[in-house]
Parts: sequence; structure tokens; C-alpha cells
Amino acid sequence: MPGYKYFEDFVIGQKQVTSGRTMTEADIRLCIGCSDNTHPVHVDAEYCEKHPSVHGCIVQGDLILCVADGFFAKEITPSKVPSIHYGMDKVRFVRPTYPGDTVHCETEVVEQTIKNDQFGIVTWNVNVLNQHGETVIFYVDKQYIGRRSAFGGQKAEEDA
Repeated sequence: MPGYKYFEDFVIGQKQVTSGRTMTEADIRLCIGCSDNTHPVHVDAEYCEKHPSVHGCIVQGDLILCVADGFFAKEITPSKVPSIHYGMDKVRFVRPTYPGDTVHCETEVVEQTIKNDQFGIVTWNVNVLNQHGETVIFYVDKQYIGRRSAFGGQKAEEDA
């Protein structure tokens, strides 16, 4: 994992694939506990049997976004450099995710914008894919990341 990864260390065109996580029925229930999202498509098997677009109860899309955000925090931008999530744009729920599906992210840096003397914004296209390689969610992620000149100037390094 990087010790120091500054705005300047990300390169347009840079791609990364994250680890994966298998989603479960328990994940659906925990999300309900936090969000109160009890829409029948997440909890009612009979409703889902009659629904033309799903084949059983599905994992909440916003939960999949949270898992993807966790992948970012752990694998894409883990750093000793000050950074914060700037936002998500163009979120599209392309296909449902079911309990038992394993999701991961494939990312590509598509833009870098200097915001001020201390920070820049790095923008990624993010595809969240299931174990079949099918995109389940697409979004654009933006991270507000410290610039080398403002935060010590150390070069990117790998922790031992």
C-alpha cells in the first residue's frame, strides 16, 4: 500500500482492478438496519417472482456503491496524504446484484484538475463488475487529493 500518494502520482489512463467481495443476505439486512430501505425488491421473494426485471431479492444499489467506496479507500487512494471523497457523478445501476454475487471495481483515471495550491481533484471512471464480468454499476468518482508541493514533497513509496 502506498505510504504517500499525491495528486501528481495519479496519471490519466492509469487503470487498477480492486479485490472482490461476495454480497450476502446478511448484507441486505444490515443495510436495511442502517437505511430503512425495505423496498420489496430487497425483501419480498413473491414480489420479486412477479417483477419483470429481477430473479429474486437484490442487494441495494447504494450498498454496492458503499462497497466500491471501501475498495477506493483501501486500495485506490490509501495514503498518508490528506484526501477526501469529493463526490460521485453519473451513477447508473446497470444490472441487479444478487446475494452470492462477488463484486469488484475496474477503475481508470480520466481527469486531473488542480483546485488550489494545496489540492487537486482526480477523476476516475469506475465499473463495478460481478463475477461474470458484467457491469452492475457505473459511476464517475472524484477524490480531493493533496499536492506534493503543499504536503512535504516526499516521493510515492511502497510500505514494506
